[in-house]
Amino acid sequence: MKQPLTYPEISAPDEADHAHASEAIAPAEEIVRRSYRRCTLAGEHPRLTLRDLTLTTCDLRNIVLDSVVGSRLVLHECNLVGADISAGSLRDAVFINCQIKMGRAFGAHLERCWFEGCDLREAEFEESKFDRVAFRSCDLRGSRLLRSPLRSVDFRGSRVEGIAVSPDHLAGAVIAGEQADVFAAAMGLNILPMPPESASEPI
Repeated sequence: MKQPLTYPEISAPDEADHAHASEAIAPAEEIVRRSYRRCTLAGEHPRLTLRDLTLTTCDLRNIVLDSVVGSRLVLHECNLVGADISAGSLRDAVFINCQIKMGRAFGAHLERCWFEGCDLREAEFEESKFDRVAFRSCDLRGSRLLRSPLRSVDFRGSRVEGIAVSPDHLAGAVIAGEQADVFAAAMGLNILPMPPESASEPI
């Protein structure tokens, strides 16, 4: 069994060659070694390559990045509500305090990805491949991870009420004790308190 991901294991971006602030990010097939602050990117950008990027308080709402290939990415307090990375691949990516509500990642591959303090309510990660992913202090209520193997995913510290998972893909997931009842219910178990009566009591 793989050990849970730790933050120091994630490769950081190389130093940026260019820094941008308060502007629209120019569309391109490849964006490499850049830093962005308060920038925007909208529309559809299929098969985009992203490498060695740092984005801070950027607006990426409803962006479509299907089949994106990203590595060594750090996003701080970015708005990714409704963003779509379906069929994409992310490696060594960090998301801190990002809004990713209703995000879509059908059939995506996430390797050594760290989500901390992110709003992922109603996000869809169906049929995705997770390879050592951590959700720390995130809100995953109502998210869907159906048909996605979770054997190296760390959910500790996150809200998981209403999460949809496939029972046969849960083996090896890392959870905290207070989350056990939620995942048990997701597996179809009926959780009830111990009844007061006992067979050892006289009739």
